Amino acid sequence: MKKITVKRLREIFLIAFVLCGLKSYSQSIAENPCIRFDVAGDTIYTADASAHVWADGRLYIYPSHDVAPPKSCDLMDKYHVFSTDDMVNWIDHGQILEASQVPWGRPEGGFMWAPDCAYKDGMYYFYFPHPSDTDWNNTWKIGIATSTKPTSDFTVQGYLELPGDQHAMIDPTVFVDDDGQAYFYYGGGNKCMAGKLKANMTELEDGLIRMEGLQDFHEGTWIHKRNGIYYLSYADNFKNGYTNNRLQYATSTSPLGPWVSRGVYLGGTAEGTNHGSIVEYKGQWYAFYHNNVLSAGKNYKGAARSVCVDKLYYNEDGTIQRVYQTGLSAPDPIIGVKNIPSTFFAENYTTGGEGITWHDSDAVNEGEIYRHDGVDIEPCSDGNANIFNIEAGEWLDYQLNIPTTANYKFEFRMASPQGNGKFHVEVDGVDKTGSISVPTTGGFQTWTTFSVSNIALTQGTRTFRFYMEESGFNFAGFVISFALPDVPVDKQIAIKNGSYYVTFDTQNQVICNSSTLTPNCVFTVEKNGNFIELKAANGQYISTSSTTNPMTLYGNNRTAATKFLWHNLLNNSKTFGLKSLRTNAVVCSENGLKAMNCNRYDFGGWEKFTWEEYKSSAIENPQAETNSLEIYPMPVASNSFFTVRFDAHNLSPVSAQIINMQGKICRQTEQVCGNGGHQEISMSTSGVPSGSYLLQVTSAGFSATKKLIII
Repeated sequence: MKKITVKRLREIFLIAFVLCGLKSYSQSIAENPCIRFDVAGDTIYTADASAHVWADGRLYIYPSHDVAPPKSCDLMDKYHVFSTDDMVNWIDHGQILEASQVPWGRPEGGFMWAPDCAYKDGMYYFYFPHPSDTDWNNTWKIGIATSTKPTSDFTVQGYLELPGDQHAMIDPTVFVDDDGQAYFYYGGGNKCMAGKLKANMTELEDGLIRMEGLQDFHEGTWIHKRNGIYYLSYADNFKNGYTNNRLQYATSTSPLGPWVSRGVYLGGTAEGTNHGSIVEYKGQWYAFYHNNVLSAGKNYKGAARSVCVDKLYYNEDGTIQRVYQTGLSAPDPIIGVKNIPSTFFAENYTTGGEGITWHDSDAVNEGEIYRHDGVDIEPCSDGNANIFNIEAGEWLDYQLNIPTTANYKFEFRMASPQGNGKFHVEVDGVDKTGSISVPTTGGFQTWTTFSVSNIALTQGTRTFRFYMEESGFNFAGFVISFALPDVPVDKQIAIKNGSYYVTFDTQNQVICNSSTLTPNCVFTVEKNGNFIELKAANGQYISTSSTTNPMTLYGNNRTAATKFLWHNLLNNSKTFGLKSLRTNAVVCSENGLKAMNCNRYDFGGWEKFTWEEYKSSAIENPQAETNSLEIYPMPVASNSFFTVRFDAHNLSPVSAQIINMQGKICRQTEQVCGNGGHQEISMSTSGVPSGSYLLQVTSAGFSATKKLIII
C-alpha cells in the first residue's frame, strides 16, 4: 500500500473542503490566535480586525494583512475577509483588494493599513487607509471600495474628501446608528476626528470635529452601542518594555461625544501595537485584538501579527469588565539559577509553578505583563516591572548560586504608602533575616532601598524565598553582595599573624616575618566593587597569580589578581581572612617560613589575621626603634656615603632602604652579610634631597627602622 504523507493528507482535506464549498478550518476560541491559516492552509498574519454581524447571521472580520516576511509596516497589503457562524470554525473568503487596484495609490504600493466595512441599503462600503504618494505619512487618504457582496467583487470608487492635513489619517471606522445615520471616524497621530456621513456613504455632511475626553488616545478608533450608550474604544500610548498599546474606552450619550474616559479594558500584548473592535454575536459580546505569537521567534524585522478574540462582559452600570487574553501567548521567560553578587528584578522569580516556586492568592496576573501565571506584575516607575497586590502568605523563590561561604549584604527595593508591610527571607527553609518592616515611602511607586548586612551564607546553589508576612507594599528587586562590615576601607593598616607583621622583601614577595612595624608593613585598604585591594607604601598592590606561586607586589595594575574577599572571623572585627578572586583560595601566611600564597580553601590555622590601624608615631617615635641599628655619621650630608651598623643572626642578603615620610622608597641597596654578629654596610645619599627619612634594614629574621636626617 502506498504511504500517504502528511503533506498529501493536507492536500486531500483541502480538496474535500473546496468540493463541499467549505473553505474553513476548525479553531477553538480558547486557542488564540483565532485566525492562523488562509484558504490554502498556509500561515497568514492578520491584524486590526473590524468585526461586523451582517443580515445573513454570520460574523465577519475585515483585518489588515501583514505580508510575510514583513518589513516594518510598508508590506501590509492584500486584504482578506474571514467569517464564522459559531466562533469556532473560520472561513477565509480570500483576497478582496490590494494596492495595485487603487488608481490614485502610492506608486510603490504597500501601506494598506487597518480597514473597516459598513452596510447600507444593499451595498457594502469598504473603507481603507492608503497613501497617494511616496511620502506616505503625509499623503494618507481614506479609500472607498463597494460591492453588493460582503466577501468579494469590491471595486475602488475613489476616496473620502477630508478636511485638514493628511498626516496620520488612518484607522477609519464607520458606525451606522439605529436611525440609519452613519458616522465616520479616523484616529491616528494621537487625535480622533469624527463627523456625519451623507446618505451616499462617500461624503461628509458637515466636516469633522475632534473627539474630546479621550484619555491618552493614540489610534485605532472603534464605535459600538449598547443599551443606548455609545462606546468609543481605542489604543493608547502605553509602553513599559514588556507590552505596548493597551485598549481603552470611553462612553457618551451621543455618537460624537463629549466622551467620559473609562480606562483600560484589555492590556497590551507582546506586539508593538494593538487595535481592537467589539461586537455582539448570538447574545455574547466579544473583544477582538491582535498579538505576535505566531511569528514569535522568526526574527522578522517588523510586525507579523495575528487576530485574537475573547469574550467580553459588562458590569451592571454598563462599564466593561477587564478582558483577559487567552490561548497561545508569548512564552514566559525561563528563569533558572542566578549567580551572585548581582542585582535581581523581583519579576524574575524561578520558573516552576504555583506552590513550587511561587504562591499567590489567586491564579491571575492582574498586571497582564511579562508572565502568565498568578503572580501580579505591573510596570514600575523605576523601569522594568514590580510585584504588586501583595497579600500575606504569598511567596516567591529564587535559585541563587553562592560563590563562597561568607557574610553577605541584602539590599531591597520596595515601596509602601504607609509602611505597614512586612516580609522575611528564607534560605533553604531557614529564616535568615527575621521579620523586616518596609519603611514608609509615600506611595506604591515611590521607591526606597534599605539593607540587612552580615547574612551568613554557605557556598552552593540555594533557594531564597521571599515570604510576605503582611500586605501594603510593592517589591521591585534586590541586590545580594559580599558584606564588608567593619572593613577599614581607605585606612592604612598593619596586618599580623600572631607576633609577625605582613611585609615584603627585596624581590617584592609578600611574606609574614617582620617582628617590628616598618613602613613596608603598612597597607592601604581600597574597595573595588565587592572586593578589597591592599596597596603597599610603594604604591604597588598585593597580587596572586595561582595557588602554587607566591604572592607578590604587582605594580599599580588592578586586576582580578589584586582583588580579595575580606571575611570577618570569630565575630571579631579585628580578626579576618582573605580569599583571592583570582584563585578562589584562602590567603596563607606560613608564619615567615616562605612567601605568602593562596593554596587553601578554609579559614583556619595560619589563615587567621588581625589588623591594627597604622599610627605614624609607631615608626617615627625613637622609643619604638630598635637599639641594634646605628647610623654614622648622623646627620648625613647629601651626595655622600654613610655607614649602617647592626647585628645579623645568619648569612643572608640585607636590604637597606631610604624611605620618605610619604612611604616612597628613594634609594635602596642590597649586600650580603657575614656569618652573623656585628655587621656594617655602606650606603649613598646620592640623588636624595635634604630632609627627614626612615632607614629600613631587612634580612632573614631581622628588620629594623631608624630615623635618618640628610642635610
